Amino acid sequence: MKIRRRNAKAIHETQMVSLADIAFLLIFFFMLSSQFMRDRVQIDLPGSPKTDRTESPISVVLDRDSHIHLDGQPLESADALQAQLASRLSGKTVAKSREVRFRCHRTLTFKDYHLVYEAISAAGGIICIMHDVR
Repeated sequence: MKIRRRNAKAIHETQMVSLADIAFLLIFFFMLSSQFMRDRVQIDLPGSPKTDRTESPISVVLDRDSHIHLDGQPLESADALQAQLASRLSGKTVAKSREVRFRCHRTLTFKDYHLVYEAISAAGGIICIMHDVR
């Protein structure tokens, strides 16, 4: 039995079916996303009132040299601040009475004032940050 060989050339063609699917998916995606962009809803977010005053009698100041002052009196550390604030705020349950004004120099970073911030929170104070808008 003789086997005949064919001298057929291999057929080289690119499958275009998957390329067309991807193209239609991209067109569909951009049509949907552009529709959402045209119908954008405007939302008015509530803002907090800006004021220069709070009614809190307790004031903590952190100056440019990172020295802590509680109502004008210098303190050694954030731990001393926490102890004094805890004694002042003990027994107060109303949020308004636990308010503490915290003012720090504008050149200080979070790394500089985070210990004071945490001491006020740990003592039970509600922090009102005051800053100069200049």
